[in-house]
Amino acid sequence: MQVSNDSPAVNYVDYFTKQFPIDLANMAALRDELAIRQGALSAAQDAVADRERAKQELDAANAEAAALRADAATDRAVAKQELADAKVKAKDLNAQAKAALANAVDRETAVELREKAVTDCEAYQTEAQAEIESQQADLKAQTAALDARIKAFQDKVAALTA
Repeated sequence: MQVSNDSPAVNYVDYFTKQFPIDLANMAALRDELAIRQGALSAAQDAVADRERAKQELDAANAEAAALRADAATDRAVAKQELADAKVKAKDLNAQAKAALANAVDRETAVELREKAVTDCEAYQTEAQAEIESQQADLKAQTAALDARIKAFQDKVAALTA
């Protein structure tokens, strides 16, 4: 600390005429440089803030994409299960259709066999009926012939006894 006033006195006229404009120009240059640096710092802060917002948006988009992927995976699993169920159901329906077709063919075959048996029975009955009618006609003819012979015999017996 300087207690005594040994330092030379400042000449303000020289200072204001010679040194002050130089200091003022230096201060203006420093002010401009400080403004540029402050602008750069603000731009850097804005860039950091933009990066932070971009990171948050990216994280939100990634979370949404992960949720969509999870939903899609769930939907895909459900669709695969439904497809498997549909395939099983289609297999069952095909098996039922084949069984129904086989049953229908079996029933059709059985009906055809029954129809053939009925047709054969009807033909046999028709033949039998014709045979019976023929035999009945023969029987009537023989009965008539027998009746005629009996009548002739009775007439002979009546002629002999009378």
